[in-house]
Amino acid sequence: MFLKKLEIIGFKSFADRVVLNFEKGITAIVGPNGSGKSNISDAVRLVLGEQSIKSLRGNKLEDVIFVGTENRKPLSFAEVTLTLDNSDHMLPLDFTEVVITRKIFRSGESEFYINKTQCRLKDVFELFMDTGIGRDGYSIIGQGKIDEILLSRPEDRRQIFEEASGISKYKYKKEEAQKKLVVTNENINRINDILLELQNQLEPLHEQKVKAETFLKLQEEKKRIDITIYCHDIEELFKKLNNFKSDYNAIEKNVLELKTEIESKKSTLNEAELELESFNKQLDRKKQDYYNSINEIETLNGKIELLNEKVKNSEENIDRLKKSLEDSKNKSSLTSKEIGEINENIKEIELKKQYFELELSNLVSRYESIKEESSLKQMEVESAKEDVVDILNEIAENNNILSKTEVMKTNLSEKLSDLVKTQNSLLNDIELKKQEINEIQNNIDSLNSELITFKDDKNSTEEKLKSLENNIKIQNRKYEQTLNEYNSALARLRLLKDMDKEYEGYNHSIKNLMRYIEKNEPLRKNVLGVVGELIDVRSEYSLAIEIALGSAIQDIITETTESAKDLISVLKKNNFGRATFLPLDNITYKPFDKSLNIGDGVIGLASDIIDYDKKIEKAIKFILGRVIVTNDLDTAISLSRKFKNQFKIVTLKGEVINSGGSITGGSILKSQNILKRKEDIKLENVKCNKLAKELEGLEKYKDSLTKEIEKTREKLDDIINNINIKASILNDLIRTKSSLEMEIEKLNTIIKQSTLEEKQLRDVINSYDEEIDKYKDNISQLYQKKACLDKLIRDYKDNKDSNADVLNKLEVQITDLKIELAKYEQKLMNDISKLNEKKLEYNDITESIIEIEKSLDKYENLKIMYEKDINKSNEKSEILNERLKKINEDIQEMERKIERKLENINTDKEILAKLEDEYSKEVENKRLKELNIQKVEMEIENIKNKLWEDYEITFNNAKANLIKENILTLKQQLSKINASIKDLGIVNLNAIEEYKNLKERYDFLKMQYDDLVEAKNSLNSIIDDANKIIKTKFKDNFNLIEAQFKETFKKLFGGGRAELILTNPDDLLNTGIEINVQPPGKKLQNISLLSGGEKALVAISLLFAMILIRPTPFCILDEIDAALDDANVDRFASYLKDLSRESQFIVVTHRKGTMSVADTLYGVTMQEKGVSKLLSLKLESA
Repeated sequence: MFLKKLEIIGFKSFADRVVLNFEKGITAIVGPNGSGKSNISDAVRLVLGEQSIKSLRGNKLEDVIFVGTENRKPLSFAEVTLTLDNSDHMLPLDFTEVVITRKIFRSGESEFYINKTQCRLKDVFELFMDTGIGRDGYSIIGQGKIDEILLSRPEDRRQIFEEASGISKYKYKKEEAQKKLVVTNENINRINDILLELQNQLEPLHEQKVKAETFLKLQEEKKRIDITIYCHDIEELFKKLNNFKSDYNAIEKNVLELKTEIESKKSTLNEAELELESFNKQLDRKKQDYYNSINEIETLNGKIELLNEKVKNSEENIDRLKKSLEDSKNKSSLTSKEIGEINENIKEIELKKQYFELELSNLVSRYESIKEESSLKQMEVESAKEDVVDILNEIAENNNILSKTEVMKTNLSEKLSDLVKTQNSLLNDIELKKQEINEIQNNIDSLNSELITFKDDKNSTEEKLKSLENNIKIQNRKYEQTLNEYNSALARLRLLKDMDKEYEGYNHSIKNLMRYIEKNEPLRKNVLGVVGELIDVRSEYSLAIEIALGSAIQDIITETTESAKDLISVLKKNNFGRATFLPLDNITYKPFDKSLNIGDGVIGLASDIIDYDKKIEKAIKFILGRVIVTNDLDTAISLSRKFKNQFKIVTLKGEVINSGGSITGGSILKSQNILKRKEDIKLENVKCNKLAKELEGLEKYKDSLTKEIEKTREKLDDIINNINIKASILNDLIRTKSSLEMEIEKLNTIIKQSTLEEKQLRDVINSYDEEIDKYKDNISQLYQKKACLDKLIRDYKDNKDSNADVLNKLEVQITDLKIELAKYEQKLMNDISKLNEKKLEYNDITESIIEIEKSLDKYENLKIMYEKDINKSNEKSEILNERLKKINEDIQEMERKIERKLENINTDKEILAKLEDEYSKEVENKRLKELNIQKVEMEIENIKNKLWEDYEITFNNAKANLIKENILTLKQQLSKINASIKDLGIVNLNAIEEYKNLKERYDFLKMQYDDLVEAKNSLNSIIDDANKIIKTKFKDNFNLIEAQFKETFKKLFGGGRAELILTNPDDLLNTGIEINVQPPGKKLQNISLLSGGEKALVAISLLFAMILIRPTPFCILDEIDAALDDANVDRFASYLKDLSRESQFIVVTHRKGTMSVADTLYGVTMQEKGVSKLLSLKLESA
C-alpha cells in the first residue's frame, strides 16, 4: 500500500483546488518560510481524523477553512481527499484503491467519507488501526512530534511505541469490552435489587396460594356433589315430562321435519363454506409457495452475483500475482545481470592490480639497478645512505602498519565485545520467547476449553429456542381455538339481537306492525315500543313476570291516544291483525296501598321487581301495579284469602290466583321466550367479553414468548459472537506463537552466524597481536641498524652523489604505486562483499517467485470452483422458474373453483331463508299447543341454568361424571364441605395466579442475572486475553525496536551508544519508556541534556528504527531535519534513501542534502498574498 494522491480544496492557504500525485520513493516539498508547505502535512492530519485543533495550528475547527484575502472572498468549507493504493489489501476493504475524504464547514460540522460513502470518524480510526497511519501513528512526524517523543513523560511516550507494536486493535477491543463491563455491572446491581424485593413478596404470597388451592379443591368437591344433586332433580323431572309429551309428538313431527330439512341445508351450507375455506387455504398455500419460489430465485441470483464477484476477485488476484511474478522475474534477471557486472568489475580490478604489481616490480628493479651503479662509484657511502633510506621507509611503513593494526585491533575488540553482548541478549530473548510460547500454549489450551463450553451453551440455547418456538405454535393454536369460540358466541349474540330486532316470538300482527312503524318516521316518533322489549327482568323472576303479563307482554305503548288510533288504522288497512295499545295520555291505574301488610313469602309487586324507563311507569303500573309475586302457591292462596281475592297473585313457578279467586296452574309447555331472550343476550355479551379478555391474555402471553424468543436469539447471537471472538483470539495466539517460533529460529540463525563471526574476530585479533609484536621488534632492530649507518654516513657526508635525487624520486614513485595498489585491493574486497550481498538477494527473489507461483495456482483453482458453483446455481434457478409457472397456473384454477363454489353457496342461502320462514310459521302454531308441558320444561331449564350459572357445565356433560352414592349421603357431605370452606375465612383466589406470575418474573430475572454474570465473566476473559496479547506484542516489539534503535543511532551518529529503558518492566500495560543516549565522545546522558540538533537526530533514529521493525506504508516528515547540521543532514538523507526502498516518504524540507535524494520535488510558493500555489518536478527526468 502507498499514498497515490492528495487533493486539497479551501484548506488554510490552499484556496484553489490542488492535487499532489505521489509515487513510491521520496517526494520532497520545498518552499520559503510562510509559503504554506507545512499545510500539506496538516491536510493529511485532518483527513486522518485529527481532532486537536492545536495540532493543526488553529484555535477552532473553522480556522482551517480559507479565510479570504484582499482580493478573494472566504470559502464556506474545506475538503481534503486522500487516495491510497490498496492493491495488497493491507486495509480490510475489497477495493484496490481507497479514497478517504473529510469536509469541514464553518458551522463547525465535519463529514467523513470512505470511497464516497459517508461514515463516522470511528470508521476511519478503525480502518487505519495498527498500520502506523492515523492520528496516533508515526506516519506523520513534525517538530511537534519530535518534541512529543523526546520531551513528554515516559508514560505519554509509550503511545507511539504501542502503534509501532501493532497493539492498537487489541487495546481498542479491550476498551470496548470495559465499556460493556460497566453497563453489565450496572444491570447486575439493578436486577439484584429487584430479585431481593421479589424474594420478600414470594413467601407470604406462597401461603395465600396454598390456602387458595385448598379452597379450590373443596369447591371442586362441592361442585361434583352439587352437579350430582342437580342432575338427580333433572332426571326426576324428565320422568314427569315424558308422561306429558305423547300428545305433543304429532305436532312436533312436522316441526322436526322442517327443522331437519333446515339443519340438513345448513349442514350442506356449512360443508360448502368449509370446502370454500379449504379452497381459500389451498390458494393461500399456493400463493405462499409462489412467493417462496420467488424468494428462493432471488436468493440464488444473489448467490450467483456473489460468486461472480468472487470470480472477479480471483481474476484480479491472478492478474496481480502474474504482474508480481513478472516483476520478480525481471528483478531476478536484473540482479543476475548485476552479479555478472560485479564479476566483470572484479576481473578488471584484478587485471589493474596485476598491472600495478608489475609496474612496482619494474620500478624496484630500476631502483636497484641505479643503486648498484651508484655503489660502484661510492659503494660504501651510497650503500649506507640507501640502507638508511630503506630503514627509514621501513620504519615509517612498520609504524604506519603498526598504528593501523592497533586501531583495527581496537575496533575489532569493541565489535567483539558488542557481539558478545548481542549474543547474550539474543540468548536471553530466545529464553523469554520460549517462556512466552509456553504461556501462549497454555492460553491456547484454555481458549480451546472455553470454546467447547461456549459451543455447549450454544447447543443448549438452540434447544431452548426450539422449545420456545414450539410453545408459541401451541399458543397460536390455542388462540385460534379461542377466537373460533369467540366468533361463535358473537354470531349467537348477533342472532339473538336480530331475533329481538325482528320481534321473533311475537304475534304476526305485532311483528308486522312494528316492522311497518320502523319504516315510517311520523308513526315511529310517538311509539315507545312493545312492553316485552321495554322492561328488564332478572332470570329468577322471568317466568312469573311473563305469566303475570300474559298477552300484555305484546302490548304497544304509545305517547298519545291519537297515535294508537293511527296504528289501529294501519292494522286494518294492511290486514295485519289485532293489537292492544297503551296510550300514556289515556290510561290510568289504581295504585297499590303500600300500607297493607303483605306478609312473609311475598317477593313484592310485579312492577317493583322489574326495571324500566320512568317514562313508561303509568303503563307498567297499569299492567303490573296490582300484581303480587310470591315464592310459592301456598303463600299465594293464603295472601289471596287475606285480601279477599282483591289482587292477582303470581308464583315464581307460574301459578296464578286471579282477582276473584280463580286459580290457574299446571305444566307450561313452552314460554314465548321474549324475556328470556333478553337475558340470553346479556349472558352472551358476558361470554363474548370473557372470551375477548382470554384472547387479550393469550396475545400478551404470545408477546412475552416472542420477547423471550428474541432474548434467547440475542443470547445465542452473543454466544456465537463470543465463539467468534475467542476463535479470533485463538487464531491470533496461534499466529503469535508461530511468529515467536519463527523469530526464535531467526535468532538461532543469527546466533550461529554471530558465533562464527566471533571466532573469526578472535582469530583476526590474535593475528593482529602477533603482527604488532613482530612490527615492534622490526622497528627496534631497524633503529639499531640506522644508528650504525648514520655514523657511517656522517663520515662520508661530503661525498654525496647526484644519483641520490633520482633514487629519491624513484622511492616516491614506488610509494605512490604501493598506495595505488592498496586502493585496488580495497576495491576488490568491496566488490567481493557486494557480490555476496547480490547473491543473497538473488536467492530471496527466487524463493519469492516460488511462493507467488503457489499463490497463483491457488487462485486459479478457486476461480474454477466458483465458476462450477455459478453453473449449478443457474441450473437450479431454471428449475425454480418452471415450478413458479406451474404454481401460477394452479392459483388461477383454484380461483375459478372458489368463484363457482360461492355461486352455489348463495343459491343454498336463498333456499335456507325460505325454509326458515316456513319453519317460523310452524313454530308459531306449535307454541299454542305447548302450554301443557311448559312448567316441567321451565323447571328443568331453571335447574340447567342453575347448573350453568354455578358451574358452567351442561346437563349432558354433567351426567358423565356423577357420583354414584345416595342423594341424602351426598347432601350430608355437602354440609361438611360448606363448613370447611367457611373455616378457611377470606381467601385470595388471585394468589395462585399472582404467585405464578411473580415466580415466573423472579425466575426470568434470575435467569437474566445469571446471563449477565456469565456475560461479565466473558468480558473479563476478553479483557484478560487482550492484556496478555498486548503485553506479549509490546515486549517483543519493544525489544526489536530497542535493538534496531541501537544500530540506527550508531549509523546516524557515526558511533556512540543508545538504549531504551522501561520505567516499570513489571507493568507492561502502563510502563513508561526512558531514552538514554551517548553520542560519540560524550558520556551516557538523558536526552533532555542534548542540543537541539542531537535531539532531532535521536528522534529520527528512533523513528527510522520503528519503520524498519514495522514499516508504515507512507511517512510524512515535516522539517524534522531543520535542526541538523550539514554532515548530519547528509547522513539523514543517505539513510532515508535506503529506507525508501521499503516505505514511501513525503518530506517537507528546505535542506539541500535532503532535496538531493528526492525522486520528485514539489515547490510551494505564495505568488498571491495569502494563497499557496504548487509546482512539481520529477528529478529523474530533470
